[in-house]
Amino acid sequence: MYIKTPCYVCGEKSFHYVKVHHRIVFLGDRKISWVTSADVTDTCSPEELAASVLHELSNHVYNGITTNELCKILREKFGVLEQYCCDIVQLLKIRMHMYCPDRQHLYFVDA
Repeated sequence: MYIKTPCYVCGEKSFHYVKVHHRIVFLGDRKISWVTSADVTDTCSPEELAASVLHELSNHVYNGITTNELCKILREKFGVLEQYCCDIVQLLKIRMHMYCPDRQHLYFVDA
């Protein structure tokens, strides 16, 4: 999953891909789970993440796609936490030259 944190040097926000390892033990009808470790495997700026998503999504985004569908793809395919989806969708709208007149559907700007 991607989490967003500020840089301690410059204060700019960056996304970090965190891989969380956990252990689950079943005791009768109870399930006990705990985190054993966490690793940061990638760090990127919001613009770099949007560019990566744009490259992967180029064939899946269509005229009239809803923002909810796009957020679902970001969560399931890219591991972006739900609270950051709106930020990435805004960057994607700019990069893909899209607009959202009803705040629900995304449309390409005709050149």
